[in-house]
Amino acid sequence: MADNSARRFKFISPGVFVNEVDNSQLPALPGPVGPLIIGRTRRGPANVPVVIDSFSDFVETFGNPVPGNAATDVWRQGDTTAPTYAAYAAQAWLRNNSPITFLRPLGDESSAADATGKAGWEAGNVVDNSVVKGGAYGLVVWPSSSANTLVDGVMAAQFYCPTSRVILSGSVVGLNNSSSAQGSTLFEFPDINSIKLRFTGSNYAKEATVSLNPGESNFIRKVLNTNPTITNSAITTAATRTYFQGGNYWLGETFERRCLATGSTSLGMMAVRSGGTAVSGVMAAIFPLTQFSGAAGTDTAYSQTGQQSKWRAAAKRASTGWVFAQDLSTNTGSYRAQDMQKLFRLEALTAGEDFQRTIKISISNIRAAEGDFTDFGTFSILVRKISDTDANPQIIERYDQLSLNPMSPNYVARIIGDKYEVYDETEKRLVQYGEFDNVSNYIRVVMDEDVAKGTGERRWLPFGVFGPLKYKDVSYFSLGGADLNADGVESYNWSNNLIVPASGTTNVVSMVAGGNAAILGVGGQTRTGKGIANLLNANRFENLRATIQFPGIPLRMKSTQGTPRSLRATYWGVWTGRTFTDTFYDLGIPDYLRARQPGLDVNPYSTNHQINDGFKSAAVAYNPATASFNADPIALPWVFSLDNVSGTIANSKLKGTVSYTPKSRRNGNSLTAKSGQSYVSVLKLGIDRFTTVLAGGTDGYDITERDPFAARTITTSDTVDTSSTLYTLRKAIDIVSDPDYVQMNAVAMPGIVSPEVTNYLLETAQERGDTLAIIDIEKAYTPDTESSASAEARNEGNTPEAAVTALTSRAINNSYGATYYPWVRITDTIANQSLWAPPSIAALGVLSTTDRAQAPWFAPAGFTRGGLSEGAGGIPVVDVSRRLTSDDRDLLYENNINPIAKFPAEGIVIYGQKTLQQTASALDRINVRRLMIYLKREISFIASRLIFAPNTQLTWDRFLGQANPLLESVKAEFGVEDFTLILDDTTTTPDLIDRNIIYAKLMVKPTRAAEFFAIDFVVTNSGASFED
Repeated sequence: MADNSARRFKFISPGVFVNEVDNSQLPALPGPVGPLIIGRTRRGPANVPVVIDSFSDFVETFGNPVPGNAATDVWRQGDTTAPTYAAYAAQAWLRNNSPITFLRPLGDESSAADATGKAGWEAGNVVDNSVVKGGAYGLVVWPSSSANTLVDGVMAAQFYCPTSRVILSGSVVGLNNSSSAQGSTLFEFPDINSIKLRFTGSNYAKEATVSLNPGESNFIRKVLNTNPTITNSAITTAATRTYFQGGNYWLGETFERRCLATGSTSLGMMAVRSGGTAVSGVMAAIFPLTQFSGAAGTDTAYSQTGQQSKWRAAAKRASTGWVFAQDLSTNTGSYRAQDMQKLFRLEALTAGEDFQRTIKISISNIRAAEGDFTDFGTFSILVRKISDTDANPQIIERYDQLSLNPMSPNYVARIIGDKYEVYDETEKRLVQYGEFDNVSNYIRVVMDEDVAKGTGERRWLPFGVFGPLKYKDVSYFSLGGADLNADGVESYNWSNNLIVPASGTTNVVSMVAGGNAAILGVGGQTRTGKGIANLLNANRFENLRATIQFPGIPLRMKSTQGTPRSLRATYWGVWTGRTFTDTFYDLGIPDYLRARQPGLDVNPYSTNHQINDGFKSAAVAYNPATASFNADPIALPWVFSLDNVSGTIANSKLKGTVSYTPKSRRNGNSLTAKSGQSYVSVLKLGIDRFTTVLAGGTDGYDITERDPFAARTITTSDTVDTSSTLYTLRKAIDIVSDPDYVQMNAVAMPGIVSPEVTNYLLETAQERGDTLAIIDIEKAYTPDTESSASAEARNEGNTPEAAVTALTSRAINNSYGATYYPWVRITDTIANQSLWAPPSIAALGVLSTTDRAQAPWFAPAGFTRGGLSEGAGGIPVVDVSRRLTSDDRDLLYENNINPIAKFPAEGIVIYGQKTLQQTASALDRINVRRLMIYLKREISFIASRLIFAPNTQLTWDRFLGQANPLLESVKAEFGVEDFTLILDDTTTTPDLIDRNIIYAKLMVKPTRAAEFFAIDFVVTNSGASFED
């Protein structure tokens, strides 16, 4: 159809209408291409290539580079003890050029992985009566009661012991004397500030007195080891391990804020039930955390295959629970929040723990549909910093006026995005699923299928959310005591009791990880006597009645918590404060959000579990009483809904304190259940927002390694089925192996020296034919992440001769690769620290400097472009790990290793530019290889624009007319001495035309770099004449 610009105007009254059409626009040129860098970072998207244009963008996405050796609570805050070399490489390139493509690999495993090839970590073997087999152990504390009544205890801390055991020391309950203790013995202590722990091993027993109060100097996380790498004797010195009670354990989750009495302001979960009062002192016991498979209520053999000490699994995405709709029925008496229609959930864009550590999600401004012309309501989704407060929310991303209408331009999945990628192990590439491009940098939307099809109720709005999974609470009853029912009243059998046998000989026993059944007590003693409070006065355990609660992340219970600006500014749902009055971020929040044990429920958003929130009298713990629920060790801490918010309405306004009460709608007391009220009116009153969290994400790393990709973790006999590290790194290379998926002109994996990986990278670069692989090699330097030995001892054999021997044994002949020697010492200008870094970082920085100052075909070496002391490396380089002599440089260079020299006057410089090609040709130099990579890319781009054009002289001339000027410009800038480009009937013959082929031939004479300067200094006699 002919263009008719008149259609674009609105003609009503007379006038002159003008339109400008620009047909002079030039066709788009290819965008800049930079290197691909693969490696670890502090945080960020994982297992997908991400294009970064500036270092500030890199820091925002992946975090600052980490120099290593940072003393932190590694379990909660992540490991910063090893340098993130890839992040420094990104900084080096982006200092002078852009962009880069970055890929952060997380731990993964082959579908055919054997026991040694699994991702993740484990601590210890099967728990038994040996003191050296390790395992996972839980410290439980209870209040002391004045009478024989039920008491509520709490899981206070969890220990992971590769080769030791944690037990209590002090006075045994019922025996009232000092005891050396055995597993699961019940002890008494004056308070939570004086709990004595003993760490056992093959030939030692270390003690520590700890507090469960964060304000005390002996707070458990201040006194005990929270760094899993301390247990790794390969990289941790004996002195350091001795300092941490032998170094054979680490402290994992602690729930210190819950180890207090329940109250209106406290997050405490410890309580004495009706019939008794709390008295001074606490009781404590430590149990192995093992899933029980024996018959409930019996003292039978139990399986230990489901130990919490085994976390062998690939990295997983974190997710919120399912967000669900309001109750549209009028039958409030049968209301169950978990029966409401699921709408959507929000999932982290990629796998990893960092998302759940850093953000939370708020759904706000929920509005019902109004008027006759709209059926769908609207709402907002806010991505917030997890550490902010409701009074001062720090919003990272926000999406407003969202709709559940799939046909709406504001459809929630369309606005935020729902695409995700899955690695296809057969095709060795990422396969993308979903309909809408991801706009958020953090989350994607997963819609319920019925909602996505548009077949649901149009009035549905997000009104509640399922909480993150936890382990099920359990109850302890000796001699047949009754259990609790859903409302916290005795006489309902959940089949998840802790059973005390009448007698026995086992001296190490098991507690279910929130699950089915277990045994408790010191073998050989009869449990008869009075309740927990009176055990000091009798040497018997009779009718001991107690609960053990596994804490879940708390909820806001009242509108007055944290003194929000107004009721309309009050976010219901998840509460991240330290108490109900202290809004400062609770540093223990990450412990609530961890994934559950592999082999149980792998979906952090699962809804198929009992709701189990601590046996409180207000609990709504519905149990279908089916075998599957009885045997299920996983529970939901809560299912939150705005339908359960209650308060007083007077004159169409809310008066006084508004509360969250789990059963209020079911009992007819909630705001939405009141006569004359509905979800519409309650939203208008300002009860229109709530907060939830992401949970269940994992990194898939072996957390006992400072560097999970350490060379030690890959052996020459390993395959992708026997080594998770090898599989993970090769998978990262496979993801970027397709030139049509990722563009790059160089590629590096800084710090990775294993030939099993770097050979694969070289092969991939050669197969692609458009990139230069900068690899690091063995015998150049051994960092402290590889060995606990001194720097001198671990680097004694790292000589130029050893490096040459190691490289030549690999028989590499590849012009698409290059390597350097030795390592360099760089300065982290952000942390103001220096560290040893692999030479690939400096090499990438020099390539960037060369491209910016001149062009890729200039040699990236020498004092002009390779002067590291003068900033050519993109980051400050202050030293080398080994000063090279002239003979050292000769030996390295003749074996295709580019030396990094340190001269007294000139400083540090890259003093070579060879590729790894052994065959003598122009392509054995980096500048020529990069010239050819540049020419192939640019001319291929020109040719791609002529695909499907007529195969005639006119098309040939168009190609020549664009390619020749490009080649002339390269010649003018000293890239080639001369060239000829032929495309005529001698190259594209009639038979090729019949086969739809255009064939051109380009011949170039690359400009060689001057690497040797020979000068004769001639001394003559006095009478010599220089005119000759």
